[in-house]
Order: sequence, then structure tokens, then C-alpha cells
Amino acid sequence: MSRSDSRQSDLFGPRQPDMFAAPPAEPAPPGPDPLDELTALLDTLRAADRLPWPHLTAVMEAEYRVLFLARQAGEEGARLASAIMEQTERLFSAAERAGRAM
Repeated sequence: MSRSDSRQSDLFGPRQPDMFAAPPAEPAPPGPDPLDELTALLDTLRAADRLPWPHLTAVMEAEYRVLFLARQAGEEGARLASAIMEQTERLFSAAERAGRAM
């Protein structure tokens, strides 16, 4: 009885193609432009008379999203993010003056 089988491939030999391997993945399509998303949010906030998010957790999530997009968009993204934060503060202040709690 032999300790090796002739059908077994050599551990250090040339690699045989794996017939069960997944085909190479296609590159993902590009996502939406961060500047477009930031601009749309800024337009929404400028037109709003109250915060468009239902609770504080959603506001924080939106702020994190804005900061993430701003990092991707560079200098212009940072300017848009700053304007978005100003509008968010304006809407927070309006809610406080009106006595509305989030």
C-alpha cells in the first residue's frame, strides 16, 4: 500500500485551476457623487422650518453621514458640511424657541 496517491496533486507543484472558484468580481459601479448628496441635503435644510429627522439619533446619524461625505468630497465638501451644520443648528434653535422637544 502506497503512502501517496498518483491522483493527488503535488503540494508544492504548479497550482491547478479551481473549477469551483467564483469568477473574478466585476468592479462596483460608482456611487452617487458626495457633492450632489451634500448639496441636496443643504437645499432641504435651508427650505425647512423644522428638523427633517424624527429623533436625535437620526440627527446624529445624518451628521455622521455628512462628515463622511465631506471627507470624500475634499475642500468643497468641507464647506458644504459646515453650511449643513449651521442649518441644523438653526433648526435646533427654532425647535427650542417653539418649545418642541425632539
